[in-house]
Amino acid sequence: MQRFFTLAFSLFLLIGFAARAQETAPPADSAANSSGVEALPRVPNTSGFEILSKATPMQLKNYPFRVLAGVRNHWFPQLRGLQSLPEWKPGTTVIEFEIHRDGSLGEVNTVESAGATALDGAASQAVTSAAPFPPLPESYPGNGLRLRYRFGYDQPANAQAPLCNGPNWGAHSNVIQLNKVESGITAPHPLSNRDPEYSDAARRLRYQSRVRLAGTVDTNGDFTDLCVLVPAGVGLDEQALDAVRTWRFEPAIVAGSATAVRIHVEVDFRLY
Repeated sequence: MQRFFTLAFSLFLLIGFAARAQETAPPADSAANSSGVEALPRVPNTSGFEILSKATPMQLKNYPFRVLAGVRNHWFPQLRGLQSLPEWKPGTTVIEFEIHRDGSLGEVNTVESAGATALDGAASQAVTSAAPFPPLPESYPGNGLRLRYRFGYDQPANAQAPLCNGPNWGAHSNVIQLNKVESGITAPHPLSNRDPEYSDAARRLRYQSRVRLAGTVDTNGDFTDLCVLVPAGVGLDEQALDAVRTWRFEPAIVAGSATAVRIHVEVDFRLY
């Protein structure tokens, strides 16, 4: 069994908004909202999948992570409302479903309950609302792709994988804030980027996911103020941070001078 990692970078131009995003961030991630109502506390709500069909990375390419982005886009908006319910509690809902060759959704089953109807329903709705999915890749020979998704609610926090919090989302207040990419700005460029290791727990579950991190590339090219924007859980957040904090960059250049900037880093953990 081989492991594959995909690393994607996004220059963080304005605190709270990324230049590129494949999926939305959970609404509860915000430190406050425009109405002045106090935001709910951030807790690790995790999501990821296992591929049940026989397949290789060359056959599926990035397809499973396109599905993950779609499902998350329909799960994240539900979290704030769920967290306000009396039923809210730690738990994991496991959903199995099949995607047909044309991208249409086949049978959907809840195979493990989080212990609350509302939590299980939100997970199932995220899957059904994300359909239809893109057609299966031509390089994949099967007529359908079976997946097992794990939706973790209010999972245990870990000091080794802190969630981004506060008005600057973990960044120092003097980090550059720009409304748009302008001429004369050069984004930071990675010089060294050690791959993360797979966690034992994720390997046992054959669990795959995407972690999105935020960090500041300072004027020395060090990657600092790291925190988790979108957690994967099952030990993958800690592994991603452990590797990413060793990375070195050429710093961003603004008006000819090195400048600290905030970036997003996405790490895809693939194991199939």
